[in-house]
Amino acid sequence: MRFSIQTASLRQLVLLSFFLALIPVGVLLWQSNKSLSGVSNYAITSAEQAVSTVRQAESMQSLVVDIERAVRQYAVVRTEALQRLALNHIDNQLQLLAQLCRSLPELALCQSQRDALQSLRLKFIEPTSEVPEALLLQVRTQQQQITKEIWDLLERQLENQQQQVAKTQQQLAWETFALVLLTLLLVLWASGRITAPVQKLDRMIRAIAQPKHQFPDEKLRGPRELAELGEQLRWLSSRLQQLEALRLVLLRHASHELKTPLSSIREGCALLTEQLVGPLNPQQQEVVSLLNGSADRLSVLTEQLLDYNRLLQQAQPNWSQVVPQQLMQECFSDHALSLQQRQQQVKLDCQLSSLCTDATLFRRILDNLINNAQAYGAEGSPVWVKLYRQDESVVLEVANNGTPIPVALREKLFEPFQRGTTPRFDAVQGSGLGLSIVADCARLLGGHADIVDVVYADVCIRVRLPLSGEKMV
Repeated sequence: MRFSIQTASLRQLVLLSFFLALIPVGVLLWQSNKSLSGVSNYAITSAEQAVSTVRQAESMQSLVVDIERAVRQYAVVRTEALQRLALNHIDNQLQLLAQLCRSLPELALCQSQRDALQSLRLKFIEPTSEVPEALLLQVRTQQQQITKEIWDLLERQLENQQQQVAKTQQQLAWETFALVLLTLLLVLWASGRITAPVQKLDRMIRAIAQPKHQFPDEKLRGPRELAELGEQLRWLSSRLQQLEALRLVLLRHASHELKTPLSSIREGCALLTEQLVGPLNPQQQEVVSLLNGSADRLSVLTEQLLDYNRLLQQAQPNWSQVVPQQLMQECFSDHALSLQQRQQQVKLDCQLSSLCTDATLFRRILDNLINNAQAYGAEGSPVWVKLYRQDESVVLEVANNGTPIPVALREKLFEPFQRGTTPRFDAVQGSGLGLSIVADCARLLGGHADIVDVVYADVCIRVRLPLSGEKMV
């Protein structure tokens, strides 16, 4: 069975990455154990050798004293026993010296001490009563020098051992650094094999969320689960494009095709209302008034659908310099009749004399906010409209008194075809597109819309637009 990283599952890739990351760690542990074992064995061997050498040096030092004592005793009492004892001490000293010289060939006085001991043995065998003081002094002095040299050698061995330990530590440090770096590179490589397709999935999802998205054509490569998820997103993108096209076609055709029969209905209702085709009795007049109301409501809904359709088709705003005071007065004039019917008065506070914006989009925002305030505001209560600059933004506020909007519903009301629980006070039944159009227009202008709390009104909708490209006068 062939194992391919491109077709491996996410679980297999994670396990493989974990195994690869453990390899340098295992090598580091093995190398550390090997180095520590070498240092430990070297220290034990050096310690055993040092103890043995010190013991030999002490034994030889004691034998020198025994040799000197036996020689002097034999000089006074010449007996075979004392002679054999002295010769035995000298022979033992020669054996110990031979062992010491084999274990420590660095000793410089080995041959000289051996010659002195052999000369002492030869002179001791000769039948003379004189004590070889010169040879005894030479043997004693050289033995002291040998002992001193042994201690010097042991000190040098200790220094070499310390240097060896330091060298081993340095080597382990470099090996640790190299293996940790290798482990890090392996972890980065493995994480890249996982994060790269995840980032591409994120780009796919963001592309799907765009109004006119360009879905990446390249096939996602990586773990099998993520590759399958990428194909599902590709299918979802295609499906959403189809649904979006169908929705736009439906909105465009439905809203357009409704206008022709709606115009005929309104013209017929007007003829009946003016009784140009003949007089009407009271019951017929009541029916005609109901038809007029339904036709007006259908006309308003059709205009909102057309407005929403035009908004969906507009990709970029057309920036221009406008006079906000004049633009607002024109909007208030168009809504004057509906405001007068509910005895509502607009209180305008415009602090800007010039505004760089898309006049059509800004007017759509203002129209829908004024219509919303007129329809849901309390009768006889004013409608506050404010336009001012705050930091690096232009803020438009439209507020009214009435039923406050719960916090849980505020964000949802900016979605298409979403309506609140508060009933309208006019004769038109809303479609739930007003605040959605406000939010979409604000997004096209680079801003956003929110429902906020203010002290002077019960309901306030605030639109915050960026100041970039704007020229203040």
